[in-house]
Amino acid sequence: MIKNKIHKIKKKYFKKNNLNSDKKIWLYGYHSVKAALENINRKKYQLICTKNALDKLGELAKNLEIRTTIINSKEFYKFLSENSVHQGLALEVEPLRFNELDEILLSKSANDVIIVLDRIKDPQNVGAIIRSAEILGCKAIIGSTYHCAQESGSLVKAASGAFEKLPYLNVTNISNTIEIIRKNGFLIVGLDHSGKHSLADLLKKLKKQPIACILGSEEKGMRYLTKQKCDHLVKINTYSDFNILNVSNAAAISLFAIRELL
Repeated sequence: MIKNKIHKIKKKYFKKNNLNSDKKIWLYGYHSVKAALENINRKKYQLICTKNALDKLGELAKNLEIRTTIINSKEFYKFLSENSVHQGLALEVEPLRFNELDEILLSKSANDVIIVLDRIKDPQNVGAIIRSAEILGCKAIIGSTYHCAQESGSLVKAASGAFEKLPYLNVTNISNTIEIIRKNGFLIVGLDHSGKHSLADLLKKLKKQPIACILGSEEKGMRYLTKQKCDHLVKINTYSDFNILNVSNAAAISLFAIRELL
């Protein structure tokens, strides 16, 4: 483990919970609800479900200490939007409270990867990034409190249970947070299709070290100020001029490359 002095984030730059921190939200979908029920750190209020879905939870359903109501599948839309693919389960919860970044940096090792999201607002993309990041051993994901997707039923469902396992932190100032991460020994690598060199080429030249991988929005990429904060600005080599990669795909490819090449 790398033992360095931790450079702390000023509290005005950090927000421990997301914008929904004082509100209850509904999670839905089998994997999302099951993972939330199993998470002892998740405050839960009530479960609504079909009989079949409750049976599918098996032993977990027998030990529930919250109000559980069996309803018809058509009644879910009294609680959820009509487009919610609920799979017969919906759970009313409080948003998760994660450790602060200072605490995460205290346990830094040479194998750590942190993802920083610069204005990625689509909850489906953020959820998919969280899912890949958990599978590929990312330490935490950081987004902007006001310019990134916040915890919601659709985001948590897209993460397919991973949201309960991987810290998703919100900060009010991404640029200042990147500086804090750099001072704590992380190499700052920005993923952008305008990069002059490929991620693979960079990784082959590096020694094992903590990396913070910065991802920008699909429409505009990283902001100019964010690019200026990067130690390296790189791209993923592609072999077609069809289009740029979806940001969640780019995140998965980047994390896999870091794990395989570094």
